[in-house]
Amino acid sequence: MIEIKRLKELEENELNNLFHRFGDDFTSIMTDTVIPIVNDVKKNGDNAVKKYTEKYDSVKLKNIQVTEKEIDLAYKNIPKEIINAFNLAKNNIEEFHLHQIKNNIIYTRDDETTLGVIYQPIEYAAIYTPGGKATYPSSILMGVIPALIAGVKNISIITPPNKEGKISDIILATCKIVGIERIYKIGGAQGIAAVGFGTESINKADIIVGPGNIYVTAAKTYLFSLGLIQIDSMAGPSEILIIADETANPNWIACDLLSQAEHEEMAIPLLVTTSEELAIKVKKHIITDIESNTGRHSIKKKAISDNGLILLVDSIEEAISFSNRFSPEHMELMILNPLEYLFKIKNVGSLFLGPYSPVAIGDYFSGTNHILPTGGASRFSSGLSVDTFTRRTSFQLLTKVSLERAKGPVNIMSKIEGFEDKHGGSVNIRFKKE
Repeated sequence: MIEIKRLKELEENELNNLFHRFGDDFTSIMTDTVIPIVNDVKKNGDNAVKKYTEKYDSVKLKNIQVTEKEIDLAYKNIPKEIINAFNLAKNNIEEFHLHQIKNNIIYTRDDETTLGVIYQPIEYAAIYTPGGKATYPSSILMGVIPALIAGVKNISIITPPNKEGKISDIILATCKIVGIERIYKIGGAQGIAAVGFGTESINKADIIVGPGNIYVTAAKTYLFSLGLIQIDSMAGPSEILIIADETANPNWIACDLLSQAEHEEMAIPLLVTTSEELAIKVKKHIITDIESNTGRHSIKKKAISDNGLILLVDSIEEAISFSNRFSPEHMELMILNPLEYLFKIKNVGSLFLGPYSPVAIGDYFSGTNHILPTGGASRFSSGLSVDTFTRRTSFQLLTKVSLERAKGPVNIMSKIEGFEDKHGGSVNIRFKKE
């Protein structure tokens, strides 16, 4: 089921599997499937999109874009308590992300050089919302709200249709809650290609964000490599790492591990603890849950069996050191006085402190974003934010006085690099008499 091991006794190959876990090389998927789809969509537009939607989703699309009537009807079909819950979450997400707005910078040095930075929104964003094993209306809130706060004017949702060629009512209702009307009934590599290039009925995007399967990830990566779009990250399986001491509740820990395991079979649930007694109790609770056959039973069971692990350590410091190398998507710190360790923790997509901060609260309601780096990518990237949808432009304004002061150093530096003719010359010409 789920093994208990001591961290110090792990073999080198076991550590490598943990630290280098993004997934199998998807070169064959890219070359055999994704690139041909992308090229077909580039060449044949809507017709190619419809062809692959029929092939992979078993749907013959009449209209690629959802109508206003469909959105309004879906909204009316959703009970008020559900709408209210999503509105409350929307308010929290807006509040948190409003704190991320950056002010432009402008200042003048003593030498009369004026420098600065201006922040401007990306013009067109596409938010991918998965279908498949589950529906994620919360991802619409997480993708759209930071884009709106950044000032993005054109936002579209791309999401695969069901077998009837429709989008679920809750997805459409959530789009209405955040004010998005441009929703495309497309998914997979063909959906990514459609917004990457633009088609007869689909607007081209400048950035595509949101999680998806390996074909979506490969398509995003390929289009990024062509210089066509920006992406948030290469999304992999969901992850949770919990660090706990003897004071933590083992039943709560088991539930939190299983909450990520129920995402998908490839999800990665890890517990690192200083208490062997706690580890044994957590394992028993997990076994009890799996044997109960409740919820997404087969998915949880496979994720726990294939990827679950409980590691024993000698200290919280050792646990944090492991986490900093593992670089999880989500990390829960269920110990006494967790704030004392806050600034020792590095490389985490989103951090949950204390016994009353399960990952689910960040997934839905607290206001932080749940579109996060996976597979160790939190070592060099961050979760979705207002910054994701913002372009940063630096500027400079020099006077004759400030340029003259810079002339000597620029001539020296440009000569070293072999560009004294025109790099240095472009400065010097401004001081020659006509």
